[in-house]
Amino acid sequence: MLCGASGAPLDRSARIYVAGHRGLVGSAIWRKLEAEGFTDIVGRTSSELDLKDRAAVFAFFQETKPRHVVLAEGWVRSRGRSVLP
Repeated sequence: MLCGASGAPLDRSARIYVAGHRGLVGSAIWRKLEAEGFTDIVGRTSSELDLKDRAAVFAFFQETKPRHVVLAEGWVRSRGRSVLP
């Protein structure tokens, strides 16, 4: 059972946005949400939504209105350099 910060179970019909849903951690979270019966999971690739673009992020949240947000977006190491995913 997945719970929110208050410890109460999450509503399985609530919209959940998973930032970084294609990465190792984000994709595992996505699969866990699906396995737990969550039905309204939203994800965007970095080409669809640049999380560094404040206006785009605000517009995305206004449009999709997620009730919960999971931040699994992060930096990855590539041959000794840090790069954005």
